[in-house]
Amino acid sequence: LTVIGVTGSFGKTSVKFILKTLLEAKYNVLATPESYNTPMGVVLTVRNSLRATHEIFVCEMGARHVGDIKEVCDLAQPEMGILTSVGPQHLETFGSQAAVLSTKLELADAVEGKGPVFFNFDSEPLKTQKQVQNPISYGINGEDYTMSNLSIDENGSRFTVKAPDGTRQEFSTRLLGHANVQNICGAIAVAHHLGIPLTTLAPAVRQLESVPHRLQLIRQTGLTIIDDAYNSNPAGAKNALETLALCRGTRIVITPGLVELGDRELDYNETLGRQTADTCHHLITVGESDRVDAIA
Repeated sequence: LTVIGVTGSFGKTSVKFILKTLLEAKYNVLATPESYNTPMGVVLTVRNSLRATHEIFVCEMGARHVGDIKEVCDLAQPEMGILTSVGPQHLETFGSQAAVLSTKLELADAVEGKGPVFFNFDSEPLKTQKQVQNPISYGINGEDYTMSNLSIDENGSRFTVKAPDGTRQEFSTRLLGHANVQNICGAIAVAHHLGIPLTTLAPAVRQLESVPHRLQLIRQTGLTIIDDAYNSNPAGAKNALETLALCRGTRIVITPGLVELGDRELDYNETLGRQTADTCHHLITVGESDRVDAIA
């Protein structure tokens, strides 16, 4: 069994689901369901679902404190890793973004000497980190799997990926937003590294479905809903608003604000309010709190 760990401040659940779909072009794959990314979630998945016929286990790893990723790695014993992003999430418990980066790099420490670790080089803290030598990079700024010719609109995205062996492939997806393109690029990189040609991955990317509550597109008569309601963060919220701005018609944002951001929570929510004012016609805040006052 090959175990692949997936972590990051945001994007890890989406990358997990996308990677599982792409790997199924060649392998029998198990992935932790929904947002099962704690030691208990991993144990439940292994005990209830892992079979001798599975060839790959894609294990999402979440963290709220330093050492949390190491604990999940001690259980799952990953041989490969993907770091999707590092950003200001759970600052209430981490205290600083440096602590967030250090915790995410616990996955890289766990796979060192066993297999590669993939970094999203469009996430600045990952691109500039100094601890891990020679990660496999992906993204627009990726040096190994390089994304180019990016075109995004309200119907999806098109982009080209160049692999380390020099092969290129154009991809298209119905998934919305720049963040989803980054997530797909990361999954393409891992799947290609595991022996699946880019030409085989292209039709699988075209068929990808939205992950529930993560820039999930829901179309109804005269109405389009972008459901990005799962535990957001400043970078993810900004991406969601940029995606909304691509849509025609009257644009409405509904939010309770961003949480778990420590002493910078009101600053981040005020920034969210300014970004919202630039992209939508109407704002509905949910609940009563200092957060929504900052947004308003």
